[in-house]
Amino acid sequence: MTSELGTGIAALGVVWMLFVGLLAILWVLVPFAIFGIKPLLRDLIREQKATQQLLTTISQQVYPISVEATRSRPVPVDPAPLV
Repeated sequence: MTSELGTGIAALGVVWMLFVGLLAILWVLVPFAIFGIKPLLRDLIREQKATQQLLTTISQQVYPISVEATRSRPVPVDPAPLV
C-alpha cells in the first residue's frame, strides 16, 4: 500500500510541476499579449468616438423632423352637414 501511495504522490507531484511550469510560461507571455493589443484598442476607441459623433449629428438632424411629425394637428371639419 505504501508503494501505491508513493506512486500516487509522485504522479501528483509531476502534475503539479507541469501546472506550475505552464503558469510560469503564461506569466511571461501575457504582458506581451497585452502590449500587442493596446494599439488595437486605441483604434477601436477612435472608431467608437467617430461613430458617436456621427450618431449625434444624425440625431440633431432628425430631431426637428420627429418633433414636427409628432405635433398634433387640428382635424379639418367639413362645414357641410352629413345627410
